[in-house]
Amino acid sequence: MRFPELPRILRSPRRPASPGRVALLAFGLAACVVAREPALAEPAPAWVGARPARVGMNLAPVVDYGTNLPFVDVFKSSRKWSAQGDPVRLGPTGDPLPRPGQSVQTLMVREIDGHYPPGEYVVSYDGTGEVAMNRFDVIDVGEEKPGRLSAFVAPGNGGLLLEVRSSEPADPVRNIHVWMPGFDGGEATFHPRFLERLRPFPVLRFMEWQRTNASPIVEWADRPRPEDARYSTEKGVPLEVMIELANVLGADPWFTIPHGASDAYVTKFAETVRRRLRPSRKVYVEYTNEPWNSMFKQAGYLKERGIAASLSDDPFLAQLRYYSQRSVEVMKIFERVFGGTARLVRVAGSQAATPWVSEKILEWNDASEHFDALGIAPYFGGSYGKPETASEISEWPTAKLLDALEKEIDGENREQIGRQAEVARRFGVGLVAYEGGQHLVGYGGAENDMLLTDLFVNANRSPRMYDLYARHLRHWAAQGGGLFVAFNDVGAPSKWGSWGAREYLDQPAGEAPKERALIEAGRDLRRPAAVPKGSADAPELE
Repeated sequence: MRFPELPRILRSPRRPASPGRVALLAFGLAACVVAREPALAEPAPAWVGARPARVGMNLAPVVDYGTNLPFVDVFKSSRKWSAQGDPVRLGPTGDPLPRPGQSVQTLMVREIDGHYPPGEYVVSYDGTGEVAMNRFDVIDVGEEKPGRLSAFVAPGNGGLLLEVRSSEPADPVRNIHVWMPGFDGGEATFHPRFLERLRPFPVLRFMEWQRTNASPIVEWADRPRPEDARYSTEKGVPLEVMIELANVLGADPWFTIPHGASDAYVTKFAETVRRRLRPSRKVYVEYTNEPWNSMFKQAGYLKERGIAASLSDDPFLAQLRYYSQRSVEVMKIFERVFGGTARLVRVAGSQAATPWVSEKILEWNDASEHFDALGIAPYFGGSYGKPETASEISEWPTAKLLDALEKEIDGENREQIGRQAEVARRFGVGLVAYEGGQHLVGYGGAENDMLLTDLFVNANRSPRMYDLYARHLRHWAAQGGGLFVAFNDVGAPSKWGSWGAREYLDQPAGEAPKERALIEAGRDLRRPAAVPKGSADAPELE
């Protein structure tokens, strides 16, 4: 169910506050916190045929315009501080240090069509200064005193604007929190509905939370920390918070190590995971993300390192070999810290469309001996976003596009998975999907074709998308695929893609065909997450 709306009388900014109004807001809050998802209008059909071993989920990034709403403190997802174009100086944890006379602002839950909880939001902070939150979706201001204020919110598209209008240099405003209704005090980290939506998925890939693509992290001192003001910076979410989420859900975390990370960083990272993660959980380890993909900064880094090390006269092969070599070094550090490989699933990332890339990564200096799984992203639908064909395809009816996707899933996509499964068998490793699902998005200028975007969004919302995902996942399993980690959990559609299994955290299950298919595929399965070396049937990796 959706987050409950405020009663109509409360949505008018012209009406003054009253005790009755506060009571009604509290009622809306209670409904928001304790409500449960209603049953589907029609039960999901029984699954037929082979299923993937397990279905995991990539987590969408933490950003101010995100519809995933992971934290009860929405300030953790806030936008970078601004001051009308002037630079904003920050303290060691990211709190603003405005100069005298300078006012700084940040935004939260911005432009998400009101898909966040209504009610009384509480702002708390330390230090001396003037703090305000009274614009956009705020319809009334409640308590205001040093260190604390509250605002009544009727969610819309404007979001929340928080201002630090003044801050004493000797005692600056800091440790700012903006608590969702009912969570003042911070006893919980994650919103209950966010947890509820992730419970069906036993593996969580944190690539986006870590901001792995173009990560600036090299040394342990560079890492994000739990006490940081925001988790929406280029450094990403702190490792401790990711481990906490895995522990709360009883899920296996999948971490992607930054491309420039030093050995000392990798060692500290592994030690922290071993110390904090529940001993019953596996740890998926992958060095960087998509080492072959030239659109990401890490690909250039790998190429430069490979060429400098004279790993090949061919720049791309040098890039792949350096990735393979550095991956093995990372895996060896984890093996040493964990005292072996029993709790580890070591993943080599590759390009789904090109088995040759997989071969070169796995064969270099017998790298496959330090991997448990070959990871690919068997997306379907990626070819329909080309600028050369955008004007033609944008005129298609939705049914025609869905028919074309079905043909691709049954043909080229299935064959692609089979070829990669053969490579994995040859090198004695399992085959997993680090990402996967539909890939309907324009690029190279086609993203600006609104007719094409509308077609892609409609296809993602179609009930037939459930059938396409089910078909795709059956083929994945039948061709030899193991763990399938979908991309991603929650995200609103736009010209940049319709990646979310749900569009909004409060979207009813009956309106989320992709999520329904993923949950149904993985429900009640007790098969392995990856196939061990030399075996077609692996024991449970629990």
